[in-house]
Amino acid sequence: MKRTFWSMLAFFVLLAGASLTLPLAGGSPADSFKPYEGTYRLPSGELILVSRMGVTEEVARPYFLDWQTGRFGYLTAKEVDRFVSAASPAAKPDAAPQTEIAFGRDASGAVASLTIREIGSPERRAVRSEVYSDEGVSFLNGSAKLAATLRLPKGKGPFPAVVLVHGSGPGERPQLSLMNSFFAGMGLAVLTYDKRGCGASSGDWKKVDLDVLAQDALAGVRWLKGRPEIDPGRIGLWGISQGGWITPLAGAMDPGVAFVMNSSGPATSLRRQDSFMMTNTLKFGGFTEDEVALAMKGLNTLYDYGQGKATAEALDSVMEQARSHPKLKDLAFPPAKEISIEAMYAKQKIGDPAWYFHLNPDNDAVAPYKRLRCPTLVTYGRLDYTVPVEESVALLKGIAAETGRRDLTIEIIPDSGHGYLRMQEAQPTNPIAPMSISRAFFAAIEKWLKAHGFVGDR
Repeated sequence: MKRTFWSMLAFFVLLAGASLTLPLAGGSPADSFKPYEGTYRLPSGELILVSRMGVTEEVARPYFLDWQTGRFGYLTAKEVDRFVSAASPAAKPDAAPQTEIAFGRDASGAVASLTIREIGSPERRAVRSEVYSDEGVSFLNGSAKLAATLRLPKGKGPFPAVVLVHGSGPGERPQLSLMNSFFAGMGLAVLTYDKRGCGASSGDWKKVDLDVLAQDALAGVRWLKGRPEIDPGRIGLWGISQGGWITPLAGAMDPGVAFVMNSSGPATSLRRQDSFMMTNTLKFGGFTEDEVALAMKGLNTLYDYGQGKATAEALDSVMEQARSHPKLKDLAFPPAKEISIEAMYAKQKIGDPAWYFHLNPDNDAVAPYKRLRCPTLVTYGRLDYTVPVEESVALLKGIAAETGRRDLTIEIIPDSGHGYLRMQEAQPTNPIAPMSISRAFFAAIEKWLKAHGFVGDR
C-alpha cells in the first residue's frame, strides 16, 4: 500500500481509530448502540463500562471495559442484544471471539443488565448502575462555540471538576469516553467538548496554534466556575498526547487552574516528537539507517517549508531524492506547486496531515512548566514508541530542579504505550492480546488526585 509522508504522520492514529464494525439493525450505529451504553455493576462492586470510542462520531466503535479484570475490547454485533469481542483488533474475521456480552432487558424493554463470558472464565452478570448524569451544554471562546457534555457524579456537590483535552487532529467527545467515565467514577465532574471545527463546535482547529487550543480549554474552566454544582477552587485539566502539550500551557496562562495532568504529552518540540515517532515507524517497517536519514531530511525540509523557512526549490530537491529511491519513492511529496493544504485535509480525515502549516514545529514545550504553580502530574508509557520518553523526563526533571518546584510528579508506566493500553514488550506498536488496560496508569492518576485532595476514597 502506498503511503505519502502526510499519511505516515498519522499512521498510528489511523490504526487505532479508523476500523469499522458491523452496523446494528435500524438507524445509525450510534443511535442503535445508545440503549446499551452505560455502567453495569458486578457483584464484586466493580463496574463494566459500555460505550463508544473514536476520534470522531463517524469512526467511533462500540467497546467495553471490565474494571475488575482490566479487559478492554471492541464490540461487534452478532444479533439483537448479543455482541462479541476479539482478543485483538488484528484478529481475523473468522477468529473465535475472546469475549461475549449478552444484554438483558426489564419488563418495560429497557436494557437493564448484561452477562459477560470470557474464554476460560465463568460467566458473570452485572446490573445497570447509573453512577453519573450527563447534560449537553456549550461554552464560548471568542467567536468559537464549543459543544460539550457536563458529566456530574451522583451525590451532593459542589464537586471538583476536570476539563478533558483532545490529542492531535480532529476530536469529538466519544474519543474521551473512557477517561470521562474514569474521572466521574472517582467523584469528579467532567467537561468534555468537541474540538473547535469538529462535531457540533464552530471554529477551525486546522488554522490555530496550541495557544488558541489552550484558550479553548480555559474557556471550559471559566464556564465550570459559573456552575453551582462545581467547586470553583478545584477545577483542573487533563490532556493526552497533543493535549499533554496544551494542559500545562493552559495552566501557565491562568493561575486559577487548580491542577494539571499530562498523559503522554512530550516535553520536546513538535518537530522532535514527530521525527522520533516517524524514525521508529520507519525502522519497524524495515527501512535502513540511510533510508531513514533521507526520509527525516525530507520531513524537516517540509516542516521548514510550512513555516516559510525553506523554499519550494529546497523541498522539491529533497523529494526528488526520495522519488529516485526504490523504497522511498512512494513516500515522497508531489512538487511544491501541487501541494494544497485543503487537498491534504480532504484526502485524510483523521490525524493532522498539514500540522506544520498551523503549528510551530519548534515550540518550547518546557517553558510553560517554568510558569506553572499548581500541582502537576505527567505520565508516560515506558513502551511508547511515538514519544521520546527518556528525553522528556530529563527535561522535566531539569525544570523542576532549576525552578525549585516541589509539586511536579512524573510517573513512568511500565506496561503501557501512548495511552492506557498494555503494549507488547517485543512489539510496542501492538497491544497485548487479549487487549487490556494498564492498571498502573489509572492507579497513578487516582493516587495522585487523592494525595492532593481533589478526590476522596471511593
